[in-house]
Amino acid sequence: MTDTERKSDSSNIVYELYYSPTETPKELVEEVKELLKKLQDKDDVVIEIFETIESAQQQLLEDEIRTAATRGKFKVVSGGGGPLAISGSSKKLNLINGPVLVIRRDGRIEEVFPRGIQGIKDSRISPIDFLKKSLFSEKPITERLDDISFTEKNLRNLIITSPSLIEEGLTLLDTEVEIDSAVIDLVLEDRQENHLLLEFKLTAKDQTIGQVTRYNYKEYSRKKNISPAKIRRGIVTLGITGQIIKACKTNNIELYLVKVENLGYQSS
Repeated sequence: MTDTERKSDSSNIVYELYYSPTETPKELVEEVKELLKKLQDKDDVVIEIFETIESAQQQLLEDEIRTAATRGKFKVVSGGGGPLAISGSSKKLNLINGPVLVIRRDGRIEEVFPRGIQGIKDSRISPIDFLKKSLFSEKPITERLDDISFTEKNLRNLIITSPSLIEEGLTLLDTEVEIDSAVIDLVLEDRQENHLLLEFKLTAKDQTIGQVTRYNYKEYSRKKNISPAKIRRGIVTLGITGQIIKACKTNNIELYLVKVENLGYQSS
């Protein structure tokens, strides 16, 4: 890739670094700044650094980060597995354990670090982890942002490409449909023109039911001007735990388990 091509590829991407001069460990801030400078030399990206932000601006940023996590299917609230971008106790921007790196594409937050992967323990990716990997990658910057890790987004893209894995005759209608109660991952239409609203999880647990029941079919029917009777709700997953099958049956929620089957040589 030439310098001109690299600049064109990164022209709509902005890296934002947030930290507190009094609370954030200085050695971590300096290391991230140094890596960002190297990345800027490599990709000619725009870098903005924020030492302090006003309370209202911080609240807006925190809301944007949560929305991005919902849309991108990653974890940003600290829990088990190390500190993430949002504190698990205060629910505020977590700058005590290290700086927070936000990456915007066309003005919208696309990635946040530190973050985790939904459904996978000990999956924390820090700003330093991401920047080091990005510096050594020869891929265009947009591809690097798309290839960070396998998440529910990848599972969703698989179904977008091959909806027949769920049911013959399904076609793509929409993705990331926002209603007041939730963001619907994917909407497919069946041969009877019913709308199938889908939630994607690497592992479907009992609490996943609550996320799907927030897919308010009456609210969706008003938004799309269709009868509530024409709406189906479902979960697509690679694994199941607990009483999820029973819970889905009780709540009239379809459950699709994507499996790999060996049709070739069987080792003994």
